[in-house]
Amino acid sequence: MIPDKIKLEIYTPDRKVFSEEIDSVRLPGADGYFGVFPGHTPYISVLGIGEIKVETAGESRSFATTGGLAEVLPSGIAVLAESCEVASDIDVERAQSAEERARTRLQEGRKTWDVQRAHVALAKAINRMKIASL
Repeated sequence: MIPDKIKLEIYTPDRKVFSEEIDSVRLPGADGYFGVFPGHTPYISVLGIGEIKVETAGESRSFATTGGLAEVLPSGIAVLAESCEVASDIDVERAQSAEERARTRLQEGRKTWDVQRAHVALAKAINRMKIASL
């Protein structure tokens, strides 16, 4: 019999961000979003920049992540994230400043800045602002 809930734990290098029994979770896989429900087949995935959306008891919670790994097992889901923030904890002004800084660096170009890093910084800032507005 498939259980009603599945345990989700989200860790960053410096802390445990979340640990609860949930109904489902949507994660930003490197190749696109995927959902996990109780009884899901074991699975390991690289995560990209995006939203972790947790559903439990008819309530949704959103987290901004910058990537990492997710391991799905019958006993639960472990997310090892580079960084992860609850939507309500995101400093929108800081994210806007990071977006402006990244856009400036992209305009200045390769001779001054590492363009690939600037693209990643821009994607992270935009993601944080999007998740904060949910």
